[in-house]
Amino acid sequence: MSLHRLLIAAVIGPELARWRAAGHAPAFWWRDDDARRPTPALDRLLALSARFAAPITIAAVPDGDIAALAKACGAVPDVELAIHGFRHENRAPPGRPSGEVNDLDGLAEVMSDLGAAMDVFRRAGVAPRLFVPPWNNAHPTLKRALGLRGLGLSCYGEMRSAAEPDRLDAHLDVMRWKPKARFRGAVRFLLRARRLLAERRAKGAWDQPLGLLTHHLDHDEPAWRFLEAFLPVAKPVVRPRRDAPAIGRPSDRGALKAG
Repeated sequence: MSLHRLLIAAVIGPELARWRAAGHAPAFWWRDDDARRPTPALDRLLALSARFAAPITIAAVPDGDIAALAKACGAVPDVELAIHGFRHENRAPPGRPSGEVNDLDGLAEVMSDLGAAMDVFRRAGVAPRLFVPPWNNAHPTLKRALGLRGLGLSCYGEMRSAAEPDRLDAHLDVMRWKPKARFRGAVRFLLRARRLLAERRAKGAWDQPLGLLTHHLDHDEPAWRFLEAFLPVAKPVVRPRRDAPAIGRPSDRGALKAG
């Protein structure tokens, strides 16, 4: 057994046993960011998804080759494409958190950018249902535009708020970003996973998804190796549709077109 598997068993194994004793299993789902076109790293990501029957939502930037990306993703079951911003450009004023939408942007302008992004995906044969803002920065104007366009929102956070039923965040990033991108480390990652699992169990939020976040273009070898150990334990599920009350299991084919 690999070191990663031993750590997974030691750190979150007892918590997973508590879930099983209560008759439940965590609903992990998987989001990967920053795709623009097929690459060897994307091939590796999709191979992991197929190998472990692990559905994945890939957030893609509209300025990329979305048609080629859709074709590559369509060869693997249960792969969904989501919109990842407009151009993935930081337009925040100095001293403010990075983001594409700021206080100077009007609703009409944001609606126009969002419509153009949706059109790129539709021309590639994809009907997008989820929007992932770059840097996980969801400005209030962007949220309003998403609601008007009928798109769900996915950022990075804690437990989902009842006030935002269409929001589905990621929670567990395998990467650290400062001073440079690298694997977060198994223990650090697993301790956060254990805390979030325990929180859901204590609140009886059995169906509240727990989002795994990856960035295939930035992974180092330790990150890839950890995923190989974690995915068969997490058993990610198909992202729940907004009209579905329960978390889907990996049996919904055609997720690329649906999302």
